[in-house]
Amino acid sequence: MRLFSLNRILICLLGLLLLAGCVDTRLLPADEDNGFVVNGRIADSEFHPSADVQTLRFEVYAENKWDCVQEGFERRWISYEIAKAEKKNTWKIAIILTENTGISPRTAVFLFTSGKMRRRVTVTQSVEDSIFRTHTLGAYGIPGGDVIFERGRSQYSRLHYGTDRLSFRLFEPAATRVVTLNGLPRHMEPGMQFPVLFRILEGGYTRMSESYEVQVIRVRESLVWLKKDDDTYFVVKE
Repeated sequence: MRLFSLNRILICLLGLLLLAGCVDTRLLPADEDNGFVVNGRIADSEFHPSADVQTLRFEVYAENKWDCVQEGFERRWISYEIAKAEKKNTWKIAIILTENTGISPRTAVFLFTSGKMRRRVTVTQSVEDSIFRTHTLGAYGIPGGDVIFERGRSQYSRLHYGTDRLSFRLFEPAATRVVTLNGLPRHMEPGMQFPVLFRILEGGYTRMSESYEVQVIRVRESLVWLKKDDDTYFVVKE
């Protein structure tokens, strides 16, 4: 008799487990976090811009009312602007920085809120980068050594393609070597980030082809500094 009762209990438990596994997930509540996206994330995010004057741009997606404030005291070296985007429930954010002429990095935190949800965007602006001492066109810190422009020995050019892209090239006729940096926007401003394709061709053969994620860290007097990391960077003509 006891064995029969135990079997019945086990059968009932198995039935409950099967029913739990068959719950229609469409009836479950949606993830509320997905209704508030700041800078492409449902979590905190960071920017690490250079010391130059620049504007950082990103979007906010909010299905409900939202707000943005600076945490702590207001910092006069940084401000922000909000504009409605064409996409539904989306706003464009522009964070505007002045030049950091000090000797230390500086930080500001923007707090975005929607109901109980919080998204912090931290901006840490560095001091002037040592690579700004380089004013010669070229590719620095790449495998095999730097490739730089030398007047009388090499030539440079820009090739526009598509509606908004260009390729920067260094050509050494004597060595039949062409160095290209492809995927550059026609208009570049500090703070922009994008992928580029770096290639070296010698005698018609590709000797090197590497993809890099770079950031525009300075635009000055038609020169543009593009940084991959502390060791690898490029100086091109705008």
